[in-house]
Amino acid sequence: MMGTWRSQKRGDGVSPGVSTSGSGRFSGLALVVACAVLCPGAAGAQVGRTLVTPSPSPAAQKVYGLLVDLENGARAGNRRTIIGQHCEAQKEIHQEGSYAGAYYDKVTQLSGGKRPAFVEFDLGPGWYQSAFTEDATAWRATFNGVGFLKDRWTYGDGLVGMGFHQPYPGSPVKSFENTIVETATNASGQRVNLDDAWFKRVVDWQNNTAEYQTLLRDLSWAANRLQPLKDAGVPVLFRPYHEMNKRSGRFWWANRDPALYKQLWSIIFNYMTKTRGFNNLIWVWSPYAWDGTYGGDPWNYYPTEGADIVAVDIYSGNPYLPGRYYTDLAGYNKPRMLAENDKMPVRWDKNVSEIDARPWVIYSIWGDTVIRDVSGSGAANAWNVENNYQAIKNTYAYEKILTGGQLPPTGTANYNWWSVH
Repeated sequence: MMGTWRSQKRGDGVSPGVSTSGSGRFSGLALVVACAVLCPGAAGAQVGRTLVTPSPSPAAQKVYGLLVDLENGARAGNRRTIIGQHCEAQKEIHQEGSYAGAYYDKVTQLSGGKRPAFVEFDLGPGWYQSAFTEDATAWRATFNGVGFLKDRWTYGDGLVGMGFHQPYPGSPVKSFENTIVETATNASGQRVNLDDAWFKRVVDWQNNTAEYQTLLRDLSWAANRLQPLKDAGVPVLFRPYHEMNKRSGRFWWANRDPALYKQLWSIIFNYMTKTRGFNNLIWVWSPYAWDGTYGGDPWNYYPTEGADIVAVDIYSGNPYLPGRYYTDLAGYNKPRMLAENDKMPVRWDKNVSEIDARPWVIYSIWGDTVIRDVSGSGAANAWNVENNYQAIKNTYAYEKILTGGQLPPTGTANYNWWSVH
């Protein structure tokens, strides 16, 4: 995410049983290297339809089937991409209306009535509340965001997703600052030491540490928020603990010992799937762009349980270059997603279409970056920095982009989203 915003006992079934050896699987790095060296045709291999969640819901399986079809189609030369958008409910609701209608509604207006076919919200990070609570007023951004996602699915508008910018477990203030190692503070406002020893205690389920218990309390709250979506049968692309390979400006789970990060992933995966019984989640693993400066190689962070979708967040420069992020993910043989970026994929003023070069199954733009420089003049902008009015129109009009909402004559969508219900 952009840097501007962005109780249980041991033996309860949460124990992740992590194997640092990979339990006979390829490690992430080994998988990519092996596919690159031993199976040069991997990019054209058929992607399977098996989800990592045991006994997934029928709707989750149908949604995943669509994403797999898009990935396999792209590998065969039939390129189509779902256009997506992250909505920053925190800003829209809490900043006195200055962001009201700024994302979802604004793009619909500028695109001539077309809607994103994938919408993502976030469970956190909070707006300076003192605790995760069941107070729907104090946490109205999260509660309302869940309701918005439920409606999008219920009305057949497209697909939905959820992230979790989780403040560090035990944080006395729930805020974006407390998701970041370099800015996290304690109750007195003093910098808190979130060192590797602390992180090891957070994931130490074997000894049921106090830090581990605080993690479980946070996950319980997150699961409570997701419960209405499960109850309504809504499949959710769930993207926790992203950008785990980021080197600076990093989240509290990032740039850690990969074995411990994978243990953290195992904890949330087993808590959601086994303890809470979520069978509607489609798991997204989303490292930061591994440019060698801001993001390191992510391969050793690939979860022991695997993931359903492999993704990348790109903010360091131009998403159109280099193409390595798309290519490097091919060896996992999963649908590939551009989970976060700040640029529209189609810009005919530059004769560039990212969709033609790299047909991600979902291309999602982060929050307020989608509406920068949208005066309506159509004037070209610095295309490698921000979006503009014309790029939004170009993207939503492009035949290879799948848009959301209802089919004509009721709406303007170019795909029947009821088909995955």
